Amino acid sequence: MSSTGLADSKADNPSSSTRNGCSETPKKHEAAASGRSNESYVNGFKTDLARSLVLLRKQRGWSVYDLERRTGVSRSTLSRIERAVTEPTTTVLVKVCLAYGCPASRLVAEIESRLPRPNDSSTSAEQVTD
Repeated sequence: MSSTGLADSKADNPSSSTRNGCSETPKKHEAAASGRSNESYVNGFKTDLARSLVLLRKQRGWSVYDLERRTGVSRSTLSRIERAVTEPTTTVLVKVCLAYGCPASRLVAEIESRLPRPNDSSTSAEQVTD
């Protein structure tokens, strides 16, 4: 990357090997789904989301400052999200994903597909009531 920053970034010349900017994310978790609690699933999702966002940023050769300029989200917020200290709001996640050219729904779906499902059936759609 040049000292000026963005002109030479990978995002300005995306590789054809990435599908909507999301396909190169961390590998599937090896943990077995049996006995996995909802809390464990949520923690795994949070950690995988943070890792995925760091990977997407680094694949483009961007600093957190570059991402801040592209999204309008503060560096401190972006850093806390990437360290899994806090979860992004939907709006922040969409802004970040737009900067990466990756639909937020696709990123979430990819993360969910890598995580073993929790064993607790109390969250099934059939049991949700208004």
